[in-house]
Amino acid sequence: MSVMTGPGTLPGLAPSADRPCRRRTARPATPTATLTLSLALVLLVLGLGLSGCGSDTPASSPSATATATPKIENDVQVFDVVGTASLEFSPSTLTARPGKIRVNLTVPAGSAPHNFVIPEIPEARTSVASAGTSQSVTFTIDKPGSYSFLCTIHPNMHGTLTVS
Repeated sequence: MSVMTGPGTLPGLAPSADRPCRRRTARPATPTATLTLSLALVLLVLGLGLSGCGSDTPASSPSATATATPKIENDVQVFDVVGTASLEFSPSTLTARPGKIRVNLTVPAGSAPHNFVIPEIPEARTSVASAGTSQSVTFTIDKPGSYSFLCTIHPNMHGTLTVS
């Protein structure tokens, strides 16, 4: 019995006269294995196909699109508004009656800084609130209408105040 050594061989694993080197041949797949593999592939394709279904619009938090009505404190209509990390106001639609309105803007930790501005009403403007802080603004609107508000740092961040 001889042992072959050299690059690419391991001692004791070389072919010998009493143990010839044989090639393994592929065994035919059993019907159960074929069915299992086919079923797994079908489920994978269906799963990938269904994961693409749905709306092309990104989901937003329910409160970001909800309409808020104010709480009343000493005859002032008060709205609590959050400037989110996803650059949205939450809520983004406010409904009030004519009169004195206060907006409490809160910017949570981890968010970019924001402010609240109604361009048509010069006194309806907060200072910039950094993450983890709040700013408030009080103003009066006597004329019913629809007033847009925005963050001047992020102009695509906007909402609507409806006074009726």
